[in-house]
Amino acid sequence: MNGALAIFGRYPRLGEVKTRLQPFLGAEACLALHQALLLDTVERTSGVNLQRFLYLAACSRKEGQKFAEEQGLPLCLELGIQKGENLGARLWKAYQDVSTQWDRVLFVGSDSPTLPTDFIEKAFLELEDHPIVLGPAEDGGYYLIGLSQPRQDLFSDIDWGTGEVLEQTKAKLNRDEYFLLPSWYDIDTVEDLTRLHRDLEQNPAGVPRRTQAWIRSIYPTLLRKPSEE
Repeated sequence: MNGALAIFGRYPRLGEVKTRLQPFLGAEACLALHQALLLDTVERTSGVNLQRFLYLAACSRKEGQKFAEEQGLPLCLELGIQKGENLGARLWKAYQDVSTQWDRVLFVGSDSPTLPTDFIEKAFLELEDHPIVLGPAEDGGYYLIGLSQPRQDLFSDIDWGTGEVLEQTKAKLNRDEYFLLPSWYDIDTVEDLTRLHRDLEQNPAGVPRRTQAWIRSIYPTLLRKPSEE
């Protein structure tokens, strides 16, 4: 397939990941969760027939390479470092880099551990007929964006980190320019973790193994404190 999949995630650094959950779980548990989500995303997408990239934020290339070596990430997974003042700038810079080699480029985050890989494959196929594919996240953002042509405007003048990201992106497009995948959810809140625990227990086949092990270890805490503090 003439296409690429770029996984976007933050470098796993104590105190700087899953900050919305830190008041409830603590920094160390949030670091463990973030790393599990990131590594499970890499593992679960290994069967997708696309050239894969891992773009890490908030780290140097040396740190990224050390992380890849320590975690035994596959050599075929190309490492990139996110560059830019906001998410949109970082996505556009990564697109510019990757699209020099690949006609169709997909971006996914690392916060949707149960996302079916069928969605990624569907997105790639839909780029044959649509220049843009969007995967709506239930919080108003998107878990995936795919492009078969350069569209820098989709990454500027967007209120990143808010519930308006998807609608603001769609407003820049004509309806026949994009294809919408089914909606899915990210892991950002305690309620999301409770939902994730239920989903993983109900569907044990092919689940993200690190995330499942983490949430099983932490779930008694969730039962004691069912809502965020």
